Formats: sequence, structure tokens, C-alpha cells
Amino acid sequence: MADKDSKKSVDPITFARQVRAEGEKVTWTSTQETIQATIMVIVMSVIIALFLFLSDLAIGSIVRLITGLGN
Repeated sequence: MADKDSKKSVDPITFARQVRAEGEKVTWTSTQETIQATIMVIVMSVIIALFLFLSDLAIGSIVRLITGLGN
């Protein structure tokens, strides 16, 4: 196990340069790809919400039929 003293400390300017260099290596998505992905997330969220809502209604109705409660 390493000591805390064995870690190299980096001055803030060097750290900022390293962060910038790593950021330049990243492959960023295009605006069109970002918009398409956002639309797909929204569509899938709506579909899942509708499915869960309808499932809840169906299961609630079945439980009410079986138990006779809520009439």
C-alpha cells in the first residue's frame, strides 16, 4: 500500500493543461446526433410511462375485481 506522501502533486497550471489536452482527445458528438439522441430518450420515456400507467390501471382493476374493494 502506498503512502500519501508518495503521490505526485501537480501545480494548478500543469493540471489545467493536462485537462485541456485530454479534452481535445475526446470525440464529441455532432449537434444532429445530440438532437436525435435527445428525441429518442424523450420518446422512449413517454412509451415507458404509458406502459407503466396502463399496467397500473390493469393490475388495479384486476385486484379490485378479486378483492371486491373500491366499488
